[in-house]
Amino acid sequence: MNILHLDLKRSGDNYAEFRFFSNNTNDFKSRQLPLAQIEGLIKQAERDYYTVSPTDYAKTGQALYNWLDGSDRGFEQAIEHNREGIVLAITATERLAHLPWELLHDGQKFLVERRPAIIPVRWKADRGKLTWDYQPKNRALNVLFMASSPIDSDLPELDFEAEEGRILNATKPIPLSLTVEESGYLNELGYLVKRYPQGHFDVFHLTGHATNKNEKPCFITETELGYSKYSSAEDIADALQFKMPKLIFLSGCQTGYSWNKGIVPSMAEALLMEGATAVLSWGKKVSDTDATAAAATLYENLSAGITVTEAVAKTYQELIRNKVQDWHFLRLYVAEILPGALVTPELTEDRQLVPRPSVATEFLDSKGEVRVPKRENFIGRRRQLQNCLRSLKAPSEKIGALIHSMGGLGKSSIASRLCDRLSEHKKIVWWRQIDESSLVNELGASQMCKFIFIRDFGLEQ
Repeated sequence: MNILHLDLKRSGDNYAEFRFFSNNTNDFKSRQLPLAQIEGLIKQAERDYYTVSPTDYAKTGQALYNWLDGSDRGFEQAIEHNREGIVLAITATERLAHLPWELLHDGQKFLVERRPAIIPVRWKADRGKLTWDYQPKNRALNVLFMASSPIDSDLPELDFEAEEGRILNATKPIPLSLTVEESGYLNELGYLVKRYPQGHFDVFHLTGHATNKNEKPCFITETELGYSKYSSAEDIADALQFKMPKLIFLSGCQTGYSWNKGIVPSMAEALLMEGATAVLSWGKKVSDTDATAAAATLYENLSAGITVTEAVAKTYQELIRNKVQDWHFLRLYVAEILPGALVTPELTEDRQLVPRPSVATEFLDSKGEVRVPKRENFIGRRRQLQNCLRSLKAPSEKIGALIHSMGGLGKSSIASRLCDRLSEHKKIVWWRQIDESSLVNELGASQMCKFIFIRDFGLEQ
């Protein structure tokens, strides 16, 4: 696909120069326009688009198209000989990111419906132009998935397991490798990311609710105990440990929305400022069902070796075909590099298949009698872990947690994960026979170890 840049250069306090160019930054078409005109477009968007009862979307898109085209028809001339598809890179300066570019309409159809499509992206123009990154991995797509649904939130509970399942179902013909972070807790995400080499994950998918707190966009993740944590773009970047995947999908309402009429950057744009390459987001509130449908179509195409922008285009077209009203809220933000295909097509020679899920285990006890899955292989049981942690970590009269069930249902695995989360405590595993003398012996051994440690420490001092 070709890239058509729409850049804006201030010209004094009241005017700006609007430039159209492709590969050569010095070969451009331009026109002068008053900044008050952009202000008028933003007011119109607030009135007709960001509202409970919006104006017909085709009319809004047509008005935006005519404004871009101007009296000299410069925009139409730039796109009329489109044979390979066009990425429309629109600068995020002067609050242009707040306008609904996905709705661009030529009077017959939305531009994203064209064959080949014209795909708008919001471009954080740090450099002169946007460049492609064509370095697909010759293997299956690796996706890191994390869902957040705090227990104390008054927002609708998300069916993130259905989203995960639909992604896997959509990619059955060309499977992807889905690694799930099970806690919704950024610290645990950081632990997981540390275990993998740079570039292992192609996509990080974060699903949940987002909002604006103290004039700052944030994503509502979970604490270790399952309560709400308002996490900023900086918090997410810190958790990813400078191992940002090429694409991050913030699948939460309003993650692509520029607050305060475009003055406050969206969370997607804020994440670009923290080093992300490309961020997919939602510009307004969308239903859980629509977000899940979009994710399924997106990953179906990405796993097939299609470029990011083409996958987004196919997602728009599928949503429109299925009459999903809010399709246009899906927004792609990019920095100076635009990822191409993340992986090669399935039949590429020597392409690595999806690795089999690890069944590696470890032992909970020192005698090697209680086998449990390793930390990275443990899945599910989020609420059970959080319930136990609230009893064991929060100030309380409770002295412990009792985990009980029939045999073989994962009690030891939960206990093992609790020990991981309570690393500041000493682990004592007491298995099978429970009686007074065994208890005294186990506790006595523990106290002796502690006593010897203190004595040794004291002697060293």
